Amino acid sequence: MSGYDVMELGGLDTWLQAGGDRPGKQFVDKEIPTEFIGVSANAATPGGESGYWHAHSKLEEVYVFLAGRGQMAVGDDVVDVQAGTVVRVGQDVMRAWRALPDSHEDLRWLCIRSGGEALKAIGRDGALDKERPYPWAE
Repeated sequence: MSGYDVMELGGLDTWLQAGGDRPGKQFVDKEIPTEFIGVSANAATPGGESGYWHAHSKLEEVYVFLAGRGQMAVGDDVVDVQAGTVVRVGQDVMRAWRALPDSHEDLRWLCIRSGGEALKAIGRDGALDKERPYPWAE
């Protein structure tokens, strides 16, 4: 048994075909066994929007936008989003999204969610090995 898992998500241009009963949404954490974080890969055609508002009572979410142009409704605010925009949404905050109708490409984003221990409580949790050679260095 290894301490890591690998899956092929596919290129951004394939994300609309993913999702089965929820086209454009693929839950990565259902494909690989995550324990503390959840990730979904998402896509929407220009003019597409979420089917509903939603909020989480225990989870915090970070939306990382990779392509296209859109908007997120966060509480009473509307935030313009595009490639490079990152939006954090805390617990109990209602959110919804849409791909702008005049976007020249599909809106694509990752949604990363977690409900674990606060990062501040965990502190610095890294282990460095500056002497170990890289396997490709030969």
